[in-house]
Amino acid sequence: MTRRIRRILLPGLNAPVFNMTQCCVPGCFNKSGSKQQSNLSFYRFPCEKREKRKIENEKLKKQVEKQKQTFSFSQISDNPERVQYYTGLPDAASVLFLEALLSRFDLKYHSDWTVQMMPLIDQLFLTLVKLKLNFGHEDLSIRFNCSRGTVTNIFTTIVSALYDILYVGMLENNIPSRAKNQTSLPDCFQPFANCRIVLDCTEVSVCNTERLDTQSHLYSQYKGRTTLKALIGVAPNGVITFVSNLYGGSASDKAITADCGVLQHLQPGDMVIADKGFTIRDILPEGVSLNIPSFLTNGQFTQEEVNNNRKISCARIHVERSIQRLKVFSILHHIPYQFKKNINKILKACVCLTNLQTPILREIE
Repeated sequence: MTRRIRRILLPGLNAPVFNMTQCCVPGCFNKSGSKQQSNLSFYRFPCEKREKRKIENEKLKKQVEKQKQTFSFSQISDNPERVQYYTGLPDAASVLFLEALLSRFDLKYHSDWTVQMMPLIDQLFLTLVKLKLNFGHEDLSIRFNCSRGTVTNIFTTIVSALYDILYVGMLENNIPSRAKNQTSLPDCFQPFANCRIVLDCTEVSVCNTERLDTQSHLYSQYKGRTTLKALIGVAPNGVITFVSNLYGGSASDKAITADCGVLQHLQPGDMVIADKGFTIRDILPEGVSLNIPSFLTNGQFTQEEVNNNRKISCARIHVERSIQRLKVFSILHHIPYQFKKNINKILKACVCLTNLQTPILREIE
């Protein structure tokens, strides 16, 4: 379609007048073949519809640019150091492995509405960032361009799914036998070839409560504040094979060991290695031995006690390193109040993620 515009100047007018015999814009008031003349200045356009479309296009461009700024896993997946920093996992392959497991799982969203505006890989990424760095929900909502309610819905849902897949499906009630442990026994555990599990406790800080009786139950004399306490069991190769529910910080190591169910998995001939605080010899099943550092009774250790303590310390150091790896997930430094109902799932999901890291001992690789 062609357009022919003739510029004329009428007497007494400063602005030019256009004679538009045909307009190429659909719906314009200048009909084809019309001889009507209109007074138009240079800064006006005969059709406002096109101007509105331009404004709408600008708005869409701004929305697209805003979407490009959203934090996503694709932005860091090519950098293992950043993957380690944000997720606590060694590489992108580990994150994609978890995504594959989640894609086969029937997700039941916590808030009863499905999150469709964010891909599953980024929902997993958001959850891992929360576990690893414990960013606030307002921070995460800005980073991932979503509401705080969406952050809560995603985090609670994905944590529950990881708990069901990794802990219930793989770790729960699955402590390796002595024979299996001996297939990957480190050199420092050679003096303890029958060791089935190494026990230790870890504590998580929580907020104070208004009720004094509850504060007394949660107060830890060791930490000097209100905490929750869990029993951790580690295999000789450094893999965490048992984790209990969380108890009040005032609970003793012995009381937690007796109540959490770990003793039910032990069999005659098994050996348990623990710290001095685990005076649990009298509650162990028959035929199960306990190896803990010797207590100082006569003012001086015998040479045999010194050697035994040194061997136990060399073996237990790897267990402490496993627990240190668990504490890499900053959410375990202080559990937010709003997650108190899911606190055990959060702990156990972090334990399973810890086991996905590279082996502690090079000789196990």
